[in-house]
Amino acid sequence: MARILHFADLHLDRSFAGPGMTTAEADRRRTELRAALIRIVDYALDFDVDLVTVGGDLYEHDRTTSDTGRFVAQQFQRLAPRKVLVAPGNHDPFVAGSLYDRVHWPENVHVFGQAGWSPLEAAGVTVWGAGHTGPALRKNLLRELRLTAPRTAVALLHAADIATARSGRDDHCPFDVADIERCGAAFVLLGHDHRLRVSPPGAPGYAYPGSPEPLGFFTEGPHYVLLLSMNGQGPCAEPIEISQVTYRTAHLDVTPHSSPHAILGWLHDLARDLSPRAIVRAVLTGQRPPGLHLDAAHLRTAAAGWFRYLEIVDATIELSAREVAPCESACPAG
Repeated sequence: MARILHFADLHLDRSFAGPGMTTAEADRRRTELRAALIRIVDYALDFDVDLVTVGGDLYEHDRTTSDTGRFVAQQFQRLAPRKVLVAPGNHDPFVAGSLYDRVHWPENVHVFGQAGWSPLEAAGVTVWGAGHTGPALRKNLLRELRLTAPRTAVALLHAADIATARSGRDDHCPFDVADIERCGAAFVLLGHDHRLRVSPPGAPGYAYPGSPEPLGFFTEGPHYVLLLSMNGQGPCAEPIEISQVTYRTAHLDVTPHSSPHAILGWLHDLARDLSPRAIVRAVLTGQRPPGLHLDAAHLRTAAAGWFRYLEIVDATIELSAREVAPCESACPAG
């Protein structure tokens, strides 16, 4: 039985630019992405997997540095003699001057550097891989893959499932589930979707492991790598939680909380219930009395030390004096 550890969408050197994001916090997040790769390699060694596959977007080409290339090469070297197979994605395409092109990779690392399928034998499994050769590869590569029985091969690709793609974004190597069934692979290991998705029993076998660490509030919750076991009964995919950082969005209707002091009390209670590694977005909604100014910067300063990182979004509506007391002048005294 062969066991494959699969991950994707680590996005090393990501900018993490965003509303209120400090330079120090962005630097910390980039350091945590490197720590995630170390944990992934540690896991592969501890569980003695036979092969490691990477489904693209390992790093971000526009921001990456030579130091990142050396770091990744050192981590993959730790896995030798196990093979590490990489299918570049739209953020880390195989282009001239890319890390895949200029880094001296260890002998156990193989990068699928063509936008066409090629096989590689490793640990008793045939892995068919294809890579992005530019940031906007729109071709349905899975439609071009046709493997014959027995179904013992694995396909590795960075691609978008059109059934769940978000309009205007996820059209990189678009495919549908029927393409997976027709390609003839026992299992298709994917990258591009930052959320964990594993095909249900009885469906054509494929999986997105999601990003090992959350990259923003758009993917809250735990994050995973995937352990794929290939045996006589067919492939079995097991998600393994690996993330340490969490993102959390919380909403407060300020209508009954008519003072900054009351809002700070809510923030204090929220912090007490969360992990110290949580990155928090507090969204203030509802109606506030006229003249009440909610200073997000002041609230963040007052809550300093309660959160690892706090972003405050003021989505409240200020009431007019007439809305607060509509009958004040019309109602008789007494």
